[in-house]
Amino acid sequence: MKQERTLSIEGKEYTLLISDEPQALLEAKASGRAVLGCLDAGAQNDGKTEFKGIPYVIPSMEYATEELVELILRRHLGLPWLIDETDQLRIRELVKEDAESIPEEEYGKEEEIFRDPAKLEVYIKNQYGFYEYGTWAVLKKREKKAPVQNKAGQNAAVAAEMQDKLIGIAGVSNPDLPEAALQALPALPDDLYWLELGYHIFKPFRKNGYAKEAVSAILSYSHEVLSARLCAWIEETNKASCALAESLGMDVVKVISDQTASKWPGVYLLYAERMR
Repeated sequence: MKQERTLSIEGKEYTLLISDEPQALLEAKASGRAVLGCLDAGAQNDGKTEFKGIPYVIPSMEYATEELVELILRRHLGLPWLIDETDQLRIRELVKEDAESIPEEEYGKEEEIFRDPAKLEVYIKNQYGFYEYGTWAVLKKREKKAPVQNKAGQNAAVAAEMQDKLIGIAGVSNPDLPEAALQALPALPDDLYWLELGYHIFKPFRKNGYAKEAVSAILSYSHEVLSARLCAWIEETNKASCALAESLGMDVVKVISDQTASKWPGVYLLYAERMR
C-alpha cells in the first residue's frame, strides 16, 4: 500500500508518502522525501513488519490525521510547530535564528544552549524530534495598524506590520529535581506522567501578564496533547513564580532546604498540579 498526502504549509505544497512497505519508505526517505509508516494496511501486513529508520509509524490509517501529516512535514522541512496562540502571544518551537534575539543581559547558564545558533540547532533536532516537547519561543504577536488616508485622500498603510517579537522562552521538560523531590511527586495513573514547567520572560516585558498567559496555554497543551501533568521547582524567594504556580492550580508538595547544595543552594519549593 502506498498513499500520498499533499498539504499546503506557509504557502507551499508538500507531499508525504504513507506506506506499509519499509523498503519503499526507506527509498523515498533516501531521496529526500517525508515518509510515514503504517503498520496496519489490511491483509498485506501481518503485524510483524519492521520499520527501522522510519521516524514516524502509525498503527492504522485512521491515525494519519491532517495535524499529524503537517507535524511530520514540518519536522522534515525543519519548520517550527505552533504550540498555541493566545490573545497577545504566539508560542512555537524555537528556530536557529532565535539565538540572536535573546538579549545579552538575559544570558545565563540556563540560556547558554539557546544563545548559540549551532547548539540550538542540535537541540531543536534532538529535543523536538524525539520528545515532541521542550523549551519553546514566546512571541508577542505583531500589531496590525489600521490604514489611514493620506493627503491625496487614498488609503495607505502608515507602517508595516511589526514582526512577532521574541519576549521569552517557556516550556516543559523531564523533571530535573533532587531525588527527594522526585519521590515527593504524587503518583499518577499509568496514562499520565510528570513534566517540569519552566519559563523566562525577558526583563523589558515583565509585569504585563505575559508569563501567566504563556504558561496557562502550555498547561492546556500539556494536558490535551502531551497527556502530562506539570510540576515546578521554584526558589522560595521567587514570590512572583510561587503566586503564578498557585494560580495554575498547583500546591506545594515538598520543601527542600540545603544551603550547601551545589546545584540548588537555598530553600526550594516543589509545586505540583492538584489531581482532580
